[in-house]
Amino acid sequence: MRWVAIALTVLFLGNGLVMLTAPYPWYLTIPGVIQTGAFNDHFVRDIGAAYLTCGVGTLLGALDLRRHAGAVVVAATFQAVHAAIHLITPFCGSGTPWPLLARDFPGVFLPTLLSVWLAVVAFRSQEV
Repeated sequence: MRWVAIALTVLFLGNGLVMLTAPYPWYLTIPGVIQTGAFNDHFVRDIGAAYLTCGVGTLLGALDLRRHAGAVVVAATFQAVHAAIHLITPFCGSGTPWPLLARDFPGVFLPTLLSVWLAVVAFRSQEV
């Protein structure tokens, strides 16, 4: 499970740092982002800050999952709310939502599932 925390840390810190330092290239590169609306530098950087925070939470979890369960839960909470938005939004528009959900699976839903799983494991490790 430590490797999951490390992988999530790399993903979250990397994404957050790119969003903070190169928001427009990030906006142009990530599949589907352009379809969400016009580029907003401040908004991309705000979300980058949230990803950076998630990376710190999972990094602490990688160092000592039992001790830093709360930090892992904070990371999982943002990821879960973010994924819920990605889950609901495709059903609110016209067209077929399934291609959008499939597109978002590797970058949104899979990290969320892993984050939530890590949070559950962290809290179960405290039930000793």
